[in-house]
Amino acid sequence: MALQPPLEGLADYRLTERTRMVMALAEFREAWQDLAEGGSLLKIESPVGLILSDIADVLELSPQERHVFLGGRLINEVNTLMETPIAVRLPL
Repeated sequence: MALQPPLEGLADYRLTERTRMVMALAEFREAWQDLAEGGSLLKIESPVGLILSDIADVLELSPQERHVFLGGRLINEVNTLMETPIAVRLPL
């Protein structure tokens, strides 16, 4: 049986370095989610969810890249946390 040659130009396709980086970071996040056994990454003793969000900020990821990296659930949790006002209690 003869193998069909690859379509022209298709064999040359490779993911960009940035795409591979985002996918690797997404795998890192998924590994932490597995360790959390379905729990929120924001409730891990080490605030991994916030660490991942900070990484996304430092890398200046686009909204689409942030969604791949952080996942919809974590994005919503971080956004909710960031919207929570901090109340300062002064001593009486």
